Amino acid sequence: MKSSRIPPALLVILYLCFLGFWAWSGPELPDRVATHFNASGEANGWMSRSANQVFMLVFGLTFPLLVVLLCFATRFLPANAVNIPHRDYWLAPERRQQTSAYLVHHSFWFACLAVGFVSGIQYSIVQANQQIPPHLSTSILVALVGCFIVGTAIWVMALFRQFRQVH
Repeated sequence: MKSSRIPPALLVILYLCFLGFWAWSGPELPDRVATHFNASGEANGWMSRSANQVFMLVFGLTFPLLVVLLCFATRFLPANAVNIPHRDYWLAPERRQQTSAYLVHHSFWFACLAVGFVSGIQYSIVQANQQIPPHLSTSILVALVGCFIVGTAIWVMALFRQFRQVH
């Protein structure tokens, strides 16, 4: 199981981009921000600009790292709490450290995907609130959610591919 520094480095770059976009987008939002929309894209939930910015910052920083932390926890969790194919083989004492390292490394890719997803949410909120009345673009939302679902499916398939066979 090889490891590289690319996913963590990419995650740092994406976090810096997210933070820059987050800082730039705050002043672009109105005092009262439409943050929830019905299926037609019409606003039906609101927050103050400051509440929205705090929420997006916290969500944008923590959501991407959730899977990384869960994968890191595989080092310490009992084997029956970890759901991977051939669990007994991959979590045997002689392979557990290497397996956990792979899971953490692989989770950085998901974190990169999640930062992109959160950035896309922030972008769609900014775009929606620049219209009067605020209106969420369903095409942007469908593309964003679709990319996130496809990316997540690819990430999960790669994970299962790694652990499907014992070496």
